[in-house]
Formats: sequence, C-alpha cells, structure tokens
Amino acid sequence: MRWTLFILLLVSSYSLAQRTTVTGKIIEEETGSPIPFAQVFFKNSKIGTESDFDGNYKLESYYATDTISVRASGFEPQSMAIKKDQVQVVDFKLSPVLQTTEEVVIKAPDEKPSTILFRRVVKNKSINNKEKLDAYQYETYNKIQFDLNNIGDNFDRNKIVQGLKVIMDYMDTLEGKKLLPLILSESITDFYYRTSPVKKKEVLKASRITGVDNLELDQYLGDMYQDINVYDNYINIFDRSFISPIASFALNYYKFFLQDSMFVDNQWCYLMTFKPKRKGDLVFEGEMWINDTTYAVKRWTAGVSETANINYINGFYLDQKFDQVENEVWMLTSDKLIVDLKIQRNSKTLGFVGRKLTTRKDFVINKPKDLNFYLSKTPVTKLDSSGIRDESYWEKNRHSPLNNTENNIQLMIDSLNHVPLFNFFKNLTFMAGSGYYPAGYVEIGTVGGLIGFNRIEGWRNQLQIRTSNKFSKRLELSAKIAYGYRDTRVKYGAGLRFNLTPKKRGMLSLFYDNDMYQLGLGGRGGDVERGFGSLIKTKPIKELTKIEKFGASFEKDIWKSFIIKVGGEWMSYTPFGEMSYRVPSNSVGYTFTQNIRSFETSVKFRYAQDERFISGTFDRISMGSKYPILSLEGTFGIPGILGSDYNYQRVEFKLEHNPKIGVLGKLIYRVYGGMYFGQAAFPFLKIHEGSQTYWFQNFLHNRMDYYEFISDTYVGAQAEHHFNGLIFDRIPGIRKLRWRLVVSGKAVWGTISDRQKEIMLLPSNTKSFGNIPYAESAIGIENIFNVLRVDVVWRMTHLEVGMPPVSIRAKLSIRF
Repeated sequence: MRWTLFILLLVSSYSLAQRTTVTGKIIEEETGSPIPFAQVFFKNSKIGTESDFDGNYKLESYYATDTISVRASGFEPQSMAIKKDQVQVVDFKLSPVLQTTEEVVIKAPDEKPSTILFRRVVKNKSINNKEKLDAYQYETYNKIQFDLNNIGDNFDRNKIVQGLKVIMDYMDTLEGKKLLPLILSESITDFYYRTSPVKKKEVLKASRITGVDNLELDQYLGDMYQDINVYDNYINIFDRSFISPIASFALNYYKFFLQDSMFVDNQWCYLMTFKPKRKGDLVFEGEMWINDTTYAVKRWTAGVSETANINYINGFYLDQKFDQVENEVWMLTSDKLIVDLKIQRNSKTLGFVGRKLTTRKDFVINKPKDLNFYLSKTPVTKLDSSGIRDESYWEKNRHSPLNNTENNIQLMIDSLNHVPLFNFFKNLTFMAGSGYYPAGYVEIGTVGGLIGFNRIEGWRNQLQIRTSNKFSKRLELSAKIAYGYRDTRVKYGAGLRFNLTPKKRGMLSLFYDNDMYQLGLGGRGGDVERGFGSLIKTKPIKELTKIEKFGASFEKDIWKSFIIKVGGEWMSYTPFGEMSYRVPSNSVGYTFTQNIRSFETSVKFRYAQDERFISGTFDRISMGSKYPILSLEGTFGIPGILGSDYNYQRVEFKLEHNPKIGVLGKLIYRVYGGMYFGQAAFPFLKIHEGSQTYWFQNFLHNRMDYYEFISDTYVGAQAEHHFNGLIFDRIPGIRKLRWRLVVSGKAVWGTISDRQKEIMLLPSNTKSFGNIPYAESAIGIENIFNVLRVDVVWRMTHLEVGMPPVSIRAKLSIRF
C-alpha cells in the first residue's frame, strides 16, 4: 500500500531558543543598602526568584520575556528592558512606596481566554520543542500490534469460520469490540541527536516479531520514523498533512475552548479542547493540557475529525504525554496510537486495528557526542544480537509488561497454521499485496500477467514461479513461461537473486529472458499491456519486438542515503508485426535486417537523503524522502561482444521530489535529461514513453503514440498535484462525495542527430520535435467510490488533422 501547481507553502520557522541569564543587585536608592528577599521575575510570566540577604539575584530561563520586574515590600515596583537569549547584568535601585490610592478599572479582555492561552503556547513553541536542545539521547521501547476487527458477537457461529474455533481462546477486546490479534512486534533502541551540525543515530538493541511474519520491519520498530511532533505545523500521517492544533495558523482551522485547570503530575495545567472550524479539513478533534508556567504541552489526546476527507480510517486515537525531564526541558515520554482500518466507514466488513505504544526513558540532555559517533551506513544500526534476545532479556528490559493476549499471539498463530481455511485466507492476503500465491517453497503468479491480448500474439497467458522465503531468505530462483495463441510461440525466462551482504543490502541478480515487449514503455521495453488495460486500447498494438537478453547486476547500499548499481546486459532484438528495421544502403535506398544486437555495461548512482523503505527479503518499497532524490546513470554500448553491433555511450540524470506543502495537498514532480554519444540503432536510443490505452498512466505520456518521438538528446519534466479535499470540500453537496481534484502536466523535448539515422532509419510514424516540445496536461477527479480516478487529458502540441485534442482516461487509485 503506498502514496499540478508549483506552489510551495511558506512554513513559519523559529530560531533555536537559548537561555537568558540575568544577574544583578537590588539596593535602596536613598541609602544604598541591599534589599533581601525581593521578588525578581520576567514580566508576564510565572518565572522568577528572590534576592539573597545581600540583595544579589540570578534569574535564568528559556522562557524569558523582554522585561524583568522587581517587587519588594515597602518599595515602588520597577521594570527594566533586557535582551533575550543573552547573559547580562541588571541592577535595581528601588524608591520607598508613596501611600496613595489610585482608581482601579476592570475591563473584559479583548480576546477569549482560550485564544490568549493559544497565543502563549505558539509563542513558546520553539522553546518547548526538543529541537532547541544542543543534544539529547534516550532509550525507546516500541510495541506495534495488528488485530483483525469487526468480528462480531456471532463470529464463532459463522459457517465460514467454524474451522477456526481455536482462535476463540485468544480473542481480545477494545472498547467492547472483539479483536483477533495477528501480529505483535517489539523493539528496544537507543536514539541520539545533536543540533550543530544536525546528526541522528539509532541503535537497534532488540527486536522481534510474533505472529504472521511477512516483512522485515526492523527499521520501523524504533524511534526514527515513529515521531509525531505536536510542535510541527503539520503532522504527516496516512500520507496526508494534518494541521497541528498548535500550528502557528491553527486559529484559522480550529475552535478552542478553555475548560478547566488542575494539577497534572504535580504541575498546574490548563485544559483546552479543540475541534474543527469547517467540515472536510484535515484536522484533529480532542483536548490538551497546557502547563501554566512554560506553556508547554503536558498531554494531548486527539482523534481524526469524522468530517475529514480521508479514506479507510474508521477510527483514530492519539495520546501523547510529555514530562519535564530536566528543569525547563520537556520531552515526549509516552506515545499511544490506535488506528481502525476498514474499506468503508462504519461497515460490518472485517478490518484491521493497528496499535502502537512508544515509551522513552533514560534521557541525557545537552551532552553531544563526538561527530564520528553519529556516522552510520544505515538509518538504523542493528546489533548482531538484536534478533536473538531471549525471553529473560525482554522481561527485564521492556518498559511495560505484555498482557495475556499479547503473550499468546505466537501460540495462537501456531495453532491456526494447522487450519487449512486460515492458511487459505492468509495466502489470499499475500497474493493481493504481491501478485503471487504462496505454495510452500514456491510462489505462483502473477495475477496481473495471467491473461492479456494484443494483435500479434492474440490472447496470451503467462505463468511465473519463484522460490519463497521458506526455501531461502538469501537466494531466490524464478522462472516464467508464456504462450500466444495467435503467433503460437512459447516465451520463457529465468532469474536468480542472491543477497551477498544481508546486514547491508547487496543484491546480485542474474537473468535470462526471451519474450515479446513493447518498446517505449520505459527502460529497454515494457510488458505488453496485459490484464484489463490490454482490453481498452485507443489504438491496436501492431509493432512488437522479441527481445532475447541475459545479464547480471549488483545493487549495493553504500551509505544510508547512497545506492550504487552496476551491471552488464546482452540484448538481441527481432521486429514483429508492422515493425521493421531499415538500414540505409545509399542516399535513397535501404535494406531490411531481422536482428540487431547490443552489449551494454552500466553504472548508476542514486542519492536520497534519509530515504525510508519497507523491506522484504528481496524486494523493498521506497517510502520516499522529504528531500529531492537524485540519480545519475552512465551506459556504455560495447561492439564486438557476442556479435554486438554498436558503439555508444549514454548519460542520464533524474531528479524526483515529493515536497511537503501542507494544506495545499500533495505535489510530485520530476525533471530528467540525457544525451547519447556514438552511434546506435533507434531501439537503443530514447524512445519517449507513450500510451495507447484508456488506462491513465501517471508517468507516461497518455496522448503520445508508441515510437512517435525518438531522441538522442532530450530533457523533460512532469508534475502532478493532488489537491485532496482543498477545493471540493468547500462546496456543499459535493463534500459528501469525498471527491478530490487532481491536475498534472508533462512536457518533453529532444533532438536526434543525423549520425543515428545513418545506422537505421526511424519508424514511419516518428516525428521531429522541431522547436516545440510535446506537452499535455490533465485535470481529473479522484476518490470516486474511494477507488476510481477519471482524467480529462489535453494534448497541447503536435496535433494532427482529425486528432481531437481532448480525451478521457481512467484508472484505479487507492489512497488514504
């Protein structure tokens, strides 16, 4: 499960707060005698001290105001301006008080008390945020549990699950509803942070997963990627940017109410509740306790507003508690999160409940370690012993004990694994996510490639098989076979993947393939459109290429943000259908060739700062980075190896970014460019990606035909902006549909030199860009019935007579 206007939201920022230190002496103006026990405090705050017997005082705080005041019995009060975040000396000379009575006027405040309190919280955000500190470290205990929910009171009498009665002994409850625990993960980590320069390090000391074990979640069991910070203006969850109730601009989105005041853990606090101002905004609803002296958040609890435009979230509960671990240093010590996921809200279908508990202790503040300590090749440094901790270690070191249900999850799963019906449901769930159906030591798939159709092959069936983790967690073997009923040809392939360095991913891949491909679908050719997309084409597929290829590659994570991939590949291309390879024989003539070959070596560098992955044993899914992702690839075509025909070099650069833009929605953009040197036949040049289906393609050109543009020097840009509910949620009536506006645009321009045409003539339908780039834009509605997206696509340039500039495209799109 994963997740166009070039407008960036300017997010308010705060400089890092420093301590303000004021010292001085308080004396009588007339006699010069010291004044003991005078009250010295920062004006409009509750932070103060008293002068000693000699009239000396020292006042120090992160929470200083710009004025210091003095009061003493029998003397006139006095105030003096100071400079915040500095060390300074301020002396006071007090005059005796004159006994006069002044008129006292009582007026109602200009703002509500809740607004005044909110403004003071915002004013002190930078001081109370842990990022003000020079350094900090702590130990984190993280517990994540996934349960099957919405089971119902009659679950044990349901005919479908009568074979699963063993689970009734392990049922859990949450708010009176029955739950079936499936997965429990625990981890203990040490987390380190320093401000100047910003460095992070996390050491995984212990981790384990009990229950249905699928993904390797070690790097998600710690603290680095589990931090919901109320002091940020935006809180990113479910791939959406929720507005924090103490965001600098929260008054535009929330209503606040001051409800109560009382001691919380021996600290006097105010209770303030909050709820959304408008329906549809991505905001929370809940309450927070605010410390009366520092205006720090002591505790806040919240849920997602029922009117928020978000899918599949039937319930959400967040509870965070902060403690003053040192004087004027507030740190998050307890973090509870419960998420109830269902296909439809308030439905009776089965769903999942995810529960997370994170606790922190053993804080060390403002004692940074040497810079070399923070150096690490991975986001999370995993100790060799982390995965083999025994039960006595967990009983001694986990921050809170497990309950009976949590202790028995593995016992329940072991029992269920002997029930065929349970295994069937488990395998279906795995197939829905991976496309493969597990069958012991092998997995059979893929669902998307089982059936397809094109004019050359006719109806086509394909079957793939690969070894499972049960066979090996370091070695994967795979094979495929396909058959076209019109061309009556068998296609086949095989592959091997081996993780040479399990501690730090180093994946070696070997492959052989002999199959039909459509050039111009990305890379060196993509699968011929199969499944549903092959049945709704805008134009028939008439030009395919049979590609026989074999090679090897090695991908290695060099650093936590740096990946390098090297490889070599031999390819043999044979045209089919109306595709032909025409080699010029003179100025006007040409001959046909039925086969061309190339051997390429390549090296690719990829840099993505703080990129996150969900990792399986062999595959992993990037969860993106808040920074641009950069890649640079060099390819070298070498003639003479196994009959390879061409000598060329290619360099290509790409930049991809998904910046956080808050209430404006979600922006995805990428910029790319490349250049060829030497000579190559057009199949090995840049065939710009087109599409001949009504199925919307996010990063292909939806109105461009295959082979329409081919280049050896090119540059392009693409952008897609999801407004989420920003527009339609403001329209009464439309808001209930939960539709969302999405816009996108793509442009590309390139040239092809005459030296390439000397090698092979271009296809007859290939055009020249000239001085005009190809451009298309789209505006669409997504989240129709929660799963459908429909776009109106406008081809803006290079139109032909009789070609309508506007067309409709659609696709399935599942997003929170």
